[in-house]
Amino acid sequence: MNDKNINNKNNKQSIIMIKKENEDYKIKINELENKIKKLELIIKEKDNKINELENKKEFKNISNNNDYIYRIKELEKEIEKYKNYCLIQGEKLITIKFMSIEQSINFNTFAKQTDNFTKLESSLYEHYPKYKDTKNYFLVDGKKINKRKTLEENKIKDNDILILKVFVD
Repeated sequence: MNDKNINNKNNKQSIIMIKKENEDYKIKINELENKIKKLELIIKEKDNKINELENKKEFKNISNNNDYIYRIKELEKEIEKYKNYCLIQGEKLITIKFMSIEQSINFNTFAKQTDNFTKLESSLYEHYPKYKDTKNYFLVDGKKINKRKTLEENKIKDNDILILKVFVD
């Protein structure tokens, strides 16, 4: 099988994987939103109970809602994290090609502009594990990539070629 066929197969697998992950994220977001609704209902019921018992002794036994509110805030943060990985309706996947200075890497993958670069980098290392523990950096159009930023923040566009530069000690 030639390199082009291998890349086409890998690209199809990448798209299938991204779509599957996207569905998993949507399910997880839905589950978290349902948990928030349940917590909000508990708070509402507790508030109603407190209003009923405000002038009675039992009022002292009802804990405050701060724990529930804190949990809701935590769930909302988790939802935002999943939304960052979710494809938005109509959002385009971009094609990224990895090469190396010595031309030993020829790897295509798909990503979103908002993807964190380290996520993309780890998919490369799955296919080329020997580079994972090397001192290295990536270049696009001769400019160094900040691994902690998103593709968009690094100004990576569709069909850009990322060059892996490995330090040789």
